[in-house]
Amino acid sequence: MKYISAPHGLRYSPSFGLIHHDLLGDVIVWRQHELQTWWNNFEPMFNHPLSRMFVNAFIDSLEFNETLDYSKGIFRKKKFNSEVNQICTTLGWGRVNLRERLILNSANQLLSVALGQYAIECYDQKRYKVRWTEPRPKVVEIELEETTNLPPPKIQNSFPWSKDVGKNEQEISTLSFEQHSDCSLRLEGERVLIIPVNGFERFFSSCLAYIPDSPHEWLDSNDTFDSSLENLLATIIQSIALMFLSSERPVYIIDETSWSAYIEHYLVERGWGNVTVLDYNITTYELQLSVHGSKIFPLTLGMICGIWERAHGRTCKMRIERKNEIFFIRIQSFLEYQNN
Repeated sequence: MKYISAPHGLRYSPSFGLIHHDLLGDVIVWRQHELQTWWNNFEPMFNHPLSRMFVNAFIDSLEFNETLDYSKGIFRKKKFNSEVNQICTTLGWGRVNLRERLILNSANQLLSVALGQYAIECYDQKRYKVRWTEPRPKVVEIELEETTNLPPPKIQNSFPWSKDVGKNEQEISTLSFEQHSDCSLRLEGERVLIIPVNGFERFFSSCLAYIPDSPHEWLDSNDTFDSSLENLLATIIQSIALMFLSSERPVYIIDETSWSAYIEHYLVERGWGNVTVLDYNITTYELQLSVHGSKIFPLTLGMICGIWERAHGRTCKMRIERKNEIFFIRIQSFLEYQNN
């Protein structure tokens, strides 16, 4: 085991709460057990299985980004194996065994499959359909069927909230990871994963076709988004908030100044975005925020929603308004909103 700071070029923009990797683009740091908790909340909200969509989204993201390069040359296999080990070490998802089609010490089954399939396809220079099993804990075995019918990934259409923000204030990340020889990362004693944000945007885009048409009385986007986008946004926010509420992370809000420490530690430091607190009413608990649009906009709002609900023990009502490139968020008690 060794300790590393800012592994392999991680930099962050504190103003926007974004972490950037030179090769992978914007990334977030996600606790292993909370990622599984989020998935257990998110997938049942749809009337359609999402596992294969999730895997395909991250394969496409890695491929489109040209994360690995199997170029020609005398030492190409050795160089490629070195690249695979490097990306496994960076992401913390587990170690890919190309020869045996295994991912060892898997941190998350679906992400492991995505990384394993992508690496094997690069190595073999072929496209595959995939099946996978978990023959024993933390070991994922991939079964591949060659195909020529899979098109290469396309440019991802952005969501209305997914504006790329400037990164002119980048600093070296202050996070200090424990890096283990089994390609796992730990932060503050917990296993974590570094996950490219582009993969989530591709995945959420593919979810639009299956989003249930159900009302979300607690969310009002003030016609900022159409109904399908608002339903998707509400589903993501709700699933992230439930993930946070399932954790044991403490929140004690005394006044407006209390918010900055939680925003910094739970969001900014780990690439989950940033918000500006405009006003907080200690009597009604109404919170007013502003936030820049970004690809992780729904995740940011989900965390804020979870923090607010943990602090006050109530379900929140959220209203979103947009002025130019800034979103203004108002959070209040849903019960009080209904009674007014």
